[in-house]
Amino acid sequence: MDRKPGRPRLLSLDAIVEAVLADGISTFSMPSVAARLGVAHSGLYRYVHDGDDLLVSAIERAALSAHWPEADLPWRDLLREISHTVQNVCERYPGYAVAALSPPRWSTKMVDQIGPYIISLQRQGFTIEDASVAVTLAGNLALTTSLAGVTAAQRSTDIPRESSLAQQARVLDIVLDGLAGRLIA
Repeated sequence: MDRKPGRPRLLSLDAIVEAVLADGISTFSMPSVAARLGVAHSGLYRYVHDGDDLLVSAIERAALSAHWPEADLPWRDLLREISHTVQNVCERYPGYAVAALSPPRWSTKMVDQIGPYIISLQRQGFTIEDASVAVTLAGNLALTTSLAGVTAAQRSTDIPRESSLAQQARVLDIVLDGLAGRLIA
């Protein structure tokens, strides 16, 4: 059977996820992504189960596109770097903070990404529970600070980005000082 002439099929999960990131990770819809790709939205379902599946893939792609710190850093530096990395992802992908604060589920690759950080913190004297909370706090602080900065920027253009990052650094320092008291020694 001869192939019909015309455009070659370019649809793939990678192309769909890139369209989500371009469309807006917190505002995309299946029809808007399909329109961006020039396909029927029913065609997307050959690659993803549903919108939640696609959202998880987009969160994963955005996060794993960043340069993450090495796990062997001293614990304070490691948590600061995790927070900075998440902040960078938020800046690169508008809407990431909203999406990542309440994902439908976490991908295995994301869990694999943070696992070595938790192990490193445990080796440096934290319980596994405290290490897990510390990594979560560092990431969530960046997400909420990014979200607060966007909200403030929508209300007023007088709020400089630096004040948001300075506040994030100040809050992180307070959290880190509190975590120091939980070291097992």
